[in-house]
Parts: sequence; C-alpha cells; structure tokens
Amino acid sequence: MSSFTEPLEVRQLDDGERWATLRTISYWTDCAEGDGDLHLRCASVFSIPAGFITDFASIPRPLWSLIGHPAGRYAQAAVLHDWLYRCGQVSRSRADAVFREAMQVLGVPAWQRWAMWAAVRIGGRGAYAAAQPEP
Repeated sequence: MSSFTEPLEVRQLDDGERWATLRTISYWTDCAEGDGDLHLRCASVFSIPAGFITDFASIPRPLWSLIGHPAGRYAQAAVLHDWLYRCGQVSRSRADAVFREAMQVLGVPAWQRWAMWAAVRIGGRGAYAAAQPEP
C-alpha cells in the first residue's frame, strides 16, 4: 500500500513564497505504470532530501477559494510532485500519476484530486521541461 513514511516538516524562506524541507521524507508507491493494455505494478520509493525547496501546489490565488490553499491537505503530495518534476527520474506522466495517488493516500477528496491532476496535465509541460537538466 502506498504511503508517506514521515510527516512533512518545512521552514519558510525569506521570500515568503518558498519553503525548505527540514528532513528527508519518503513516499512508497505501488502506482501502476505502462501504456495501453500493458500495466505493470511496481513498488517504488521516492525520497525527497532535506533542504529541498518547494512552493507547494501552484494554485493561482483567485482559485484558492475554489481549489484550496497551496499548502492544503495535499501539501506532501505537492512537495513530492515538485521533486519528481525536478529530479528527472520519472516521466512527466508518471510524476502526475504519483501525485494523484499521493493525494488519495492523504485523503484528498476525489473532485479535488481530479481537478489538481487535470491542472498539472494541462499546464505542467513547461514546468517539467524547464526543470529537466541539460543533456
């Protein structure tokens, strides 16, 4: 069963918009991956290092009353998603799928998981590409 192994602990940085993790947090996932009819069940662990910088969920301020605050119940999933986009270890679609699964683990309502997943699928291409290291 997928789960976070540690609670999220962060410190706000001087700019007031970014946060640094205070300790390593890990997420165990059994999220399926694959194309078409081929779906593989594989367990993976992702460890976000202490000192990782995040802005939580990139939710525009006008949508906070509808979707939620960037550091809502899904905060750990948002930090994980930020790290997956920046580490370059998984595809964008895998990162987005793990994000949706992690929100479910955290008890985020289905409508909110879907809305946030759809937002990263629609608007995340540029952020993912910008975060990838140069070859």
